[in-house]
Amino acid sequence: MQLRHFQNEFPYLVKALLSAKKAGRLSHSFLIHNDDGKLADDFSISLAQALACTNPLPDGDSCGNCVVCKQLEHRTYSELFTLAPVSKSRQIVIGVDDTIPDTMRWFRSLFHMKSSMAGGIKIGIIYDADCMNDESQNCFLKTLEEPPPSSHVLLVTANPFTLLPTIRSRCQSILLLRNKTSYEDEKIRGIAGIMWELMSSSNKISTAEECAFAMISISDNLEKFAEEKADVKWDRIFEDSKYLEPPAKKRLEKQHEAAISAEYLKMRDSMLSLIHSWSAQAYMLSCGIPRDSIANPELFPRDLNVISSIDPEKAYRMMRKSEDLLQILNWNVDTDLAFREFCMGVEFGK
Repeated sequence: MQLRHFQNEFPYLVKALLSAKKAGRLSHSFLIHNDDGKLADDFSISLAQALACTNPLPDGDSCGNCVVCKQLEHRTYSELFTLAPVSKSRQIVIGVDDTIPDTMRWFRSLFHMKSSMAGGIKIGIIYDADCMNDESQNCFLKTLEEPPPSSHVLLVTANPFTLLPTIRSRCQSILLLRNKTSYEDEKIRGIAGIMWELMSSSNKISTAEECAFAMISISDNLEKFAEEKADVKWDRIFEDSKYLEPPAKKRLEKQHEAAISAEYLKMRDSMLSLIHSWSAQAYMLSCGIPRDSIANPELFPRDLNVISSIDPEKAYRMMRKSEDLLQILNWNVDTDLAFREFCMGVEFGK
């Protein structure tokens, strides 16, 4: 996917990047501030293609067809190094040494390793960069201060101001904001139907239990869903990597494991975000805000009579309970119990 693919939605951004690329004035480090994970993932790879393409177009964009562009598209480019939070704590830690995968020292050791390609451009991408703890950020700062030759680093984050000012000041900022969160995964979107059923119920303990059970079922299957979703992309990557050297294959396997963990965490965050966002938008509708004026009208019925039936008091209670749920699930608690308490609290006001 080329940068021009994003031209309709972000015309000035794409024009500025391509002009800088053509003039040879692009930064070696970028801070991609986003509010949509899939958009940021697609854009970061497109930017990487523009940076590393061996046969760029006259306007500075990637050709999309050379070996490097294809390898970046399939994530098999030998000079692509990625890092993302994979633990339940959602932290990118520094690591005891550089042999422990998915740590900052591990990432830096790979990124600073001698290039396996003559004249190849190194690309480092840190997803959810705001998850770097203080130690990791200070360690990473050394890479920004003394980057490897012919290298570029992309920091992808929804919360850039959690990063050290010294990191932000060394990066070219890219605003990739839609001011809304999209819920495209059908399994996650199933939460919207559960929320509507809970909202429409009239003090029925059976409905609250059924809604809690449905939420728990989706939550329990997130890891399986994440593996299935990741494997759609990674089956192609493994097929394309048959002729790689053993060390490169081993690194791909580690990246595959990290990708599944990262996908699980993204899906979990998306599920909880949908619960909170749906509750807030339901309350807005109950207060008379038009359906077309909320962020995600697609999550609600089109029938105005149905929407007008939303009880403002219950909608407000659901919104507050969803805030409590998000806070509780930041700790090591029984997830099933937390969902049950949420549904019962919404239904009976406890």
